[in-house]
Amino acid sequence: MATAPSPVTSISLPKSKFNEKFSRTEPLNPPQNPLSLLPQCTSLKELKQIQAFAIKTHLQNDHTFLTKLINFCTKNPTFTSMEYAHKLFDNISQPDVVLFNTMARGYSRSNTPIQAIPLFSQLLSFGFVPDDYTFPSVLKACSSAKALEEGKQIHCLAIKLGLNHNIYICPNLISMYTECNDVDSARRVFDKMLDPCVISYNAIITGYAKCSRPNEALSLFRELQVKSLKPTDVTMLSALSSCSLLGALDLGKWIHEYVKKYGFDKYIKVSTALIDMYAKCGSLEEAICVFENMSIRDTAAWSAMIVAYATHGKGYKAIETFEEMRKEGVQPDEITFLGLLYACSHNGLLDEGWRFFYSMSDKYRIFPGIKHYGCMVDLLARTGHLDEAYKFIDELPIKPTPILWRTLLAACSSHGDVELGKSVIKRIFELDDSHGGDYVILSNLCARAGRWEDVDFLRKLMKDKGVVKVPGCSSIEVDNIVHEFFSGDGVNTVSTSLHKALDELMKELKMVGYVPDTSLVFHAEMGEEEKEISLRYHSEKLAIAYGLLNTPPGSTIRVVKNLRVCGDCHAAAKLISHIFDRQIILRDLRLCHIAEVWGCKKWPGSYCDSDKFSCCYPPTGKPAADFSIHGLWPNYINGSYPQNCDPNNPFNESEISDLISSMRTNWPSLACPSSSGESFWSHEWEKHGTCSESVLDQRSYFETALSLRQQTKILQSLTNAGINPDGGSYSMENIKDAIKEGTGYTPWIECNEDSSGNSQLYQVYLCLDGSGSKLIECPVFPQGECGSEIEFPTF
Repeated sequence: MATAPSPVTSISLPKSKFNEKFSRTEPLNPPQNPLSLLPQCTSLKELKQIQAFAIKTHLQNDHTFLTKLINFCTKNPTFTSMEYAHKLFDNISQPDVVLFNTMARGYSRSNTPIQAIPLFSQLLSFGFVPDDYTFPSVLKACSSAKALEEGKQIHCLAIKLGLNHNIYICPNLISMYTECNDVDSARRVFDKMLDPCVISYNAIITGYAKCSRPNEALSLFRELQVKSLKPTDVTMLSALSSCSLLGALDLGKWIHEYVKKYGFDKYIKVSTALIDMYAKCGSLEEAICVFENMSIRDTAAWSAMIVAYATHGKGYKAIETFEEMRKEGVQPDEITFLGLLYACSHNGLLDEGWRFFYSMSDKYRIFPGIKHYGCMVDLLARTGHLDEAYKFIDELPIKPTPILWRTLLAACSSHGDVELGKSVIKRIFELDDSHGGDYVILSNLCARAGRWEDVDFLRKLMKDKGVVKVPGCSSIEVDNIVHEFFSGDGVNTVSTSLHKALDELMKELKMVGYVPDTSLVFHAEMGEEEKEISLRYHSEKLAIAYGLLNTPPGSTIRVVKNLRVCGDCHAAAKLISHIFDRQIILRDLRLCHIAEVWGCKKWPGSYCDSDKFSCCYPPTGKPAADFSIHGLWPNYINGSYPQNCDPNNPFNESEISDLISSMRTNWPSLACPSSSGESFWSHEWEKHGTCSESVLDQRSYFETALSLRQQTKILQSLTNAGINPDGGSYSMENIKDAIKEGTGYTPWIECNEDSSGNSQLYQVYLCLDGSGSKLIECPVFPQGECGSEIEFPTF
């Protein structure tokens, strides 16, 4: 009589390493317990095979077996695995608290964390009392789902059960509140703890850092050390993040020493945070040093270095680092491409930007997020493709956020496009009309165009809706203490030593050619003096003045602003840097602006004496961003110096004495440190005016130069076309076209070669006709070391 086949031989399983034992021809003693197969299980498909085997062996209702299956599904949860786990869970007639905890923990780590809430309700309906492990899982689920109201209810239940001081529950309560943007409630939980441990400290410090409240985070970091609690790598990450937000380099360096002393640099994440901190505090060299000393560099470390180069305007270096990353076989991620697109945006690299953008999905299967789209909008806008940027946002495969439209609105302001700006703000208001900055940007744009009716309408609209502008705030670290200053401090307050110092500083700046750019103050009812006072007490200037008063000579002043750095403050910082022999680093939401004492480098508008091999800069440092032309070329044929220079017609200051004061006021940037603007122009006159092929007297030459100064803004023309003095490279044709569009004539451009062999924009000239009364097309374009792509050096 034949015997019935065993349960094992009756199952048909696909051959794999997992079920290799079932395909052997020799007889085997079948395993008595299917749980012995679980350690070899690698997928949900194989798990189902084990369950099928369990059914054959009548273990499908075994509580222990089902618990093990659920544990496997929740270990690395996916939507499918959690759905399967829930089906298994529903088949258990009498689940216990442990199973509830397992399911809740799985949901808290899945993409559907909110499912833990009804599960928790089910637990209570069964009459079970949640334990120390239930609350952390459910609170973590509330954190992931941003379910603040549900989290509050769970908090109340914990209090009723007397668990509100539990060392496992309190850190999760703190994290839940901070993840739901209620850091004040998180702090109240922390303050009620009898003896908070390092995990609780980590939770509240991390919460403050995430909510952009770095001062409180660092204060608690110091408190933790006073209590002699040992920080962890998580503590270090949050402390470094807080230093990044504040630009607190000295404290960041101290933490770096602490990291090295106690071995935290073995954690790749800590080293990556150090790279980010140094970059955001303006010390790119230190960031590079940390990166180069890392023995292992993962994707996050490479990405941090790429972002660091990008925010410091080193676009080509960011791209070069990406190529090195690829050679090392490290796969890029979303942050990598965010840094690359940011680099392309701030260097005007439109073609490269599109290439990286498309390669994300085509080559690396990384799908763009809202920040990647924002970088592309910024890149299109900076390069003057405003309409294309509008179309790009309008045709996105996802719903655009207000920040995308705001990026374009800022570009409309930079390019002076009022009509497009009005169209953009309508799209913003469809999504959010409560952001004061939107009204201000468009209002300022309309004011520059003289459209005061639109300005009045926008201000009334702001008032009616109760919208207020976020005040500018700048912070500076002195003696490991971060001091904050708000725009307007000092306008309507009793004068203090700081305000007096700033008043004196502004007087000193004016003596060397500083002219407050009151065009940046858009209030028709304000007089020039009121506008100047408004500019004087901008938060950046207050912070810089405080730094000058409270830091030793020669030290670097680092200022962090919550909004974009004001153009007038940017120009003033350059002059202050030159006068006081200080490096000044201004960091805003976008990037670092570095003002320092420059060495002998060529820049647009500079002049280097070929005989003395020394560079001539104005006493005010490099010129502000409103320079127009370096000089004038009278009519000539081929770009070489004419041979009929008139030795009997030298520069004579007495002939233009009445023009000198005007020259000092209207063109202060064209002067050398050892002399004055007229000395510079005497050279220009002797080199160009007296060598003219036409008859051009000295007065005409200087009057023409000053006249063109008022009406010709070459840099503005370049900026309107997205060509900026940011160290990026631009097409020579694009530079020519931009200047021609702004002036009406082709310029004469001179290039030079830097130490790396890159072609750099050196000087821009405009050409005059024979009478010296009007501009003409320059006969030669360009001259010198000009390539098809030339760098526009930062100044």
